[in-house]
Amino acid sequence: MMRTVEMQKLRIFALRRVLPGLIASLHRIGLLEINREDFKGFEGGRPLEFYNVVSEQLVRLRAINAMLEKTSSIRKKYEPKMLEVKEALRLSKEIGIEEKLKALNSEAGVKETEANRLRNQLVVIKKLIPFIGIDFSKLETKTVSFRMGEIAPEKLSVLKEILDRELPVYNLAQPSGSKTTLILFQKTEKNVDQMLSSGGFTALEVPPGTTTPIQAKKMSESALSATESRLNEVRTELNNISKSNIGMVKDLIYSLEIEADRAEIASRFGFSRSIAVFEGWIKKKDVPAISEIVAKFSNDAMLSEIVFSHEEMPPTVLGNPKVASPFEWVTKNYSLPNYYELDPSILYMIFIPLLLGMIVGDFIYGIFAFGIAYWLAKKFQKSETMGAVTKMWLYTGFTSMFFGIVFDEWIGFHHAELFELLHEWGLPLFGPEGGFYHGLSRLNQLPLLLGITIIVGLVHLGIGFILGAINEWGHSKKHAVAKIAWIGVEIGGTLAVAAMVLSLIPAAYGTVGLVVLGISVVALFITEGMIGVLEVPGLMGNVLSYARIAVIGVVGVVIAEIINEFFAPRPSMGFYLIIAIPLFILFHLVNTFIAIFEALIQGGRLNVIEFRMKFLKGGGREFSPFALRSEVKQ
Repeated sequence: MMRTVEMQKLRIFALRRVLPGLIASLHRIGLLEINREDFKGFEGGRPLEFYNVVSEQLVRLRAINAMLEKTSSIRKKYEPKMLEVKEALRLSKEIGIEEKLKALNSEAGVKETEANRLRNQLVVIKKLIPFIGIDFSKLETKTVSFRMGEIAPEKLSVLKEILDRELPVYNLAQPSGSKTTLILFQKTEKNVDQMLSSGGFTALEVPPGTTTPIQAKKMSESALSATESRLNEVRTELNNISKSNIGMVKDLIYSLEIEADRAEIASRFGFSRSIAVFEGWIKKKDVPAISEIVAKFSNDAMLSEIVFSHEEMPPTVLGNPKVASPFEWVTKNYSLPNYYELDPSILYMIFIPLLLGMIVGDFIYGIFAFGIAYWLAKKFQKSETMGAVTKMWLYTGFTSMFFGIVFDEWIGFHHAELFELLHEWGLPLFGPEGGFYHGLSRLNQLPLLLGITIIVGLVHLGIGFILGAINEWGHSKKHAVAKIAWIGVEIGGTLAVAAMVLSLIPAAYGTVGLVVLGISVVALFITEGMIGVLEVPGLMGNVLSYARIAVIGVVGVVIAEIINEFFAPRPSMGFYLIIAIPLFILFHLVNTFIAIFEALIQGGRLNVIEFRMKFLKGGGREFSPFALRSEVKQ
């Protein structure tokens, strides 16, 4: 189960005249990854002859589709249909709506710009309405100029002081209740606009050709109405064209893209005058399906299985059951194993929830984890990442409940404390006074918990080294021995420390441990050189990293107890319960979220970094078969 899917390398020879049919058949079945290879005695590959014609039509159709989508009112996702290549090319050449679309889009752009200009113009004209009897076309003369603008009435005195000082002759009018202001003044060489701006005056640009405000308003509204009417006509026409053509255009694009893919794949082939040859990878179990396709071409095509060496690197296909899919996501996103390595997804499915559950370690929080995971899954239905994360949270809910029983933690209470709280509310006291059992208290037995987590780390890393030895055995027995030597370092070091430093076991075991440690370090020196020896202290750091399981878990316990201290609902609280109960639930939900999130980060780190690095080099290449696009039903 932990092995990647077995792959087979194939080589296919075919007469050039049957290539289009053979390629189409392989494309439809979608099982073969076709590689680019150099074949001795064959010319380099090139696309099939019709590639240029198809590409030319695709460029046209994509431009047309972009214009149609821009104006289409259809928002439902369209599922394109496959057309025969000859039919698709004929229909694409018959579509002659580009020029009309360009003209209508251009006119729509012009009309939209004009409509915006008229709307802005109307805004200004409406501000001129208080000066209803003034013809603005006659205000500007050889000796007199004017400015229209806005200024708050309370700032008029400041502006007048500036004008009195700078302009010999001027007249200022501001209707009551309005900020719109008209200033008439004798023309001067002074910078009037700067002068007005310094007084808090905001200029308004009177539209060219404005006579009286009422007349200008009528003319602008009439022009805007006509412009908007024509703009709507153009948009309606564009939408009608889109409705009539967009489905066919999408069908043609889809069909021709498939034909382009088929024609272009031949650039990976080798060619002689009459024969083509190509190679690729396929799952071993799918070889009969490809053999059946090639057999349909009788003597015009031939298939052979290629024996590949260990130096070649087939693509990686993970073959895990569906239940492991969220953990397979971790494998794919943190260095895919190469073909010859073990797939860690199943181990992640065991160890990630296990370590996360040890960190959260509360039965009720485990139940909350299910609720939070369900809510997040609904909220991020289309996200592959959040889909995987929420499923891992669901697994964590189970392990959190299990360790909640082990640690005797129930929403921050021991079960006996929870019974006492229920008893205060008049509910029957379940079980004997003092509870049924005493779990491992994370707060009161922290040293023991730290010891357990370090043992967990030793076992976890030891499994990693064993897997590393298995991975290396068929490739390099020397490196496989090195992995076994690391297990010796773990065992020897643990015995030595437990006996000689912590006095947990008899001193004789410490001597045995030192001997095992010494032999293992020598083996490391022989197999990995001085670099391996220098990495021995780093292993201690890796093991101690697992202490974070205990430390982070204890922090969550402390927070839960603080919440219970202040907000646990008790009958004696009276009306305060109205506030206490919602806060009690909310804070515990938040603490659950933080605990699971932190556990996911720290537990994920222990698995993806400390554990994975002991056996997985990665660098695998994901299998990418030559196939029809997945969004279209086949």
